[in-house]
Amino acid sequence: MLTKIPKKGLNAVLIVSLLGLGTGYNLPTAYAEETVTQVSQTANTLAKLEIEGVKLDKDFTSEINQYSATVENETNSIHILVEGSNTNSIISINDKTITSGTAEEYALQSGQNIFLITVKDSSTNLTNTYTLTVIREQNSNSQLQNIKLSTGKLSPAFSSTVTEYNVDLPNAQTITVLPAAVEKTAVVEVNGAEVTEKGVPVNIPVGKSDILIVVTAENGSKLRYTIHVERQDTSSGKGTNSAQTGSGSSTEIGNNGSSAPSANNGSVSNENSGTVQTGSSGSAKSGRGLGTQTGNSFLGQGNTTNQSASSQQGASAAVEKTSNATLSKLTVSTGTWDSSFTSSEYTYHIAVSSDIKTVKINPTASDSSSEITIEGGTSKTIQLDDDNKTVISVRVTYDDTDRKTYVLVIDKADS
Repeated sequence: MLTKIPKKGLNAVLIVSLLGLGTGYNLPTAYAEETVTQVSQTANTLAKLEIEGVKLDKDFTSEINQYSATVENETNSIHILVEGSNTNSIISINDKTITSGTAEEYALQSGQNIFLITVKDSSTNLTNTYTLTVIREQNSNSQLQNIKLSTGKLSPAFSSTVTEYNVDLPNAQTITVLPAAVEKTAVVEVNGAEVTEKGVPVNIPVGKSDILIVVTAENGSKLRYTIHVERQDTSSGKGTNSAQTGSGSSTEIGNNGSSAPSANNGSVSNENSGTVQTGSSGSAKSGRGLGTQTGNSFLGQGNTTNQSASSQQGASAAVEKTSNATLSKLTVSTGTWDSSFTSSEYTYHIAVSSDIKTVKINPTASDSSSEITIEGGTSKTIQLDDDNKTVISVRVTYDDTDRKTYVLVIDKADS
């Protein structure tokens, strides 16, 4: 009867036999090999990962699970094509099952977009996840498409590429400014206040002042538009009242209803029993009894009236509200001013050398309860633009209806 010897026992018998035969016996060496069958690990991997028209950061291979790509801001969607190594695998992108070998469209937001691609082996339920990160660059457009004003007209006519305008206002104390950006992702401010759908009301002082519009693109780049406003001062104009001037002729009505014209020399006849005497140049209205009119005033005994042309003029004159939102002092760390600072002037040009990178602004409010912001913030140190001109807004706010903005234009010398 034959007995089956285990492999390890067979090895021991061979060794003992060799030792018994001695070293002079030549016996071929026998090896007992175990064959290990390796199971293929391709059931839950990808054979292909592509973005149509976009290059990945590295060539795709099923063993690498992390990929990325960058597209311009104008690209608002992409098509992703994936293909499994096994036809029975289940593939999903961001938890949505897709068809292997078919390109699917996906919308992109600005910035980072992450796509998790999961491959599942249908027989073992083992999963394998690939990560695709697509970065859509932020929008850089900081232009306006329009500027609307509640009163006045821009000169020249608006253009997105024109950043300086003039407006003449007869005597408007406020103006509402409504600028609209080309891109919805941009932020628009008027004199430091963010624009709403109703616009931003701006108080306009008499004389010359500036309205500063700053457009900040999604990527942080800025573009400034400036409206130079000139408000005319009509508060000193003197009105006249023809009913109270002395020169010319007028019709007088007596008690009996008859009338008598006054002569240019001022004498008047009245059909009533009363006597009317006039001063030089002027007309008189008679009541009962004696009436007297001078060039400046009228006094009648019937219905006594005392009117002064000068008082009428004062009442009709526009009253200018005194603003508390002003600066008593404004200095800059370096540079040559085009004119000395005064509280009632709102725009200044300051020349600096080409090597100046930053300037420090030091404003002092006339009223200590006023709030001051520089470029919409609290930092007094301002980074100068790379070009030759930087526009800086210094806003003073006393209350919701009393605000003023001073504008500093820093002019760099040519390098």
